[in-house]
Amino acid sequence: MRFAAWTLTALLFAAGAASASDDMTIVSKNILNGKPSGNTTNYLSGDHARMEQSGGHATIIDLKTDTMTTLDLVKKTYYTVTKKDMEELNAKMKERMNTPEAKKGMEAMKGMADGMAASYEVKKTGETRRVGSFTCEEWLITMSAMSTMKECVTSEVKYPAHAFEALRSFGESMRASSPFASMAKSGESLGEKMKAIKGFPVATAMTIDVMGNKSTTETEVVEISHSSIPASTWEVPTGYTKIENPMMKAFDHHR
Repeated sequence: MRFAAWTLTALLFAAGAASASDDMTIVSKNILNGKPSGNTTNYLSGDHARMEQSGGHATIIDLKTDTMTTLDLVKKTYYTVTKKDMEELNAKMKERMNTPEAKKGMEAMKGMADGMAASYEVKKTGETRRVGSFTCEEWLITMSAMSTMKECVTSEVKYPAHAFEALRSFGESMRASSPFASMAKSGESLGEKMKAIKGFPVATAMTIDVMGNKSTTETEVVEISHSSIPASTWEVPTGYTKIENPMMKAFDHHR
């Protein structure tokens, strides 16, 4: 959270040079199982980021306040999540999980996550190709026996590395505050290995195969701009209704 989420995650682990402008807009086309599935637009500035899927949802991250806002572009609703919200949810989760049965289940999930972390592999395929006007080098990321991804990265795109570093810090802060922080080793392990990939990802292809049910999600950058991004991009549009955080609502509903 995969087109936008994974692209952003990959960027957070990439190393690059700062561009002349902190503003950057990336438009990518998405393909699901061989069929077009709309575009994704990622906006980035020195203290904000926005990930938007055409006709669906958008997520705005405010790095100054450590706040994440999710908008439903169809229903015209939104909700916010802060670090404090995650900490409160974590505390409630720990309280609920304080039973022998729950602890046993959490330990089993943690063991599964640790096993996944040990299986991660990141390596070059030796293939070089063109994506639009960029020459990119292909990497293979194996996440499990059921999930693999190919990512083609280029050194021809310059982007504000300090802004991506701020986003990485925000992500780590939110992850540490989440109810599943104890099971985050698998993500940390993949993150460390992904640091070997130097460059900007202009194409990705992820394949998941579970018991013969195979699906492939692909993204490819079609446009990159360093034009100034309007301040309204980081704001909730007029007329949108604020709703309760679904995570908190679901938790309270099952109490």
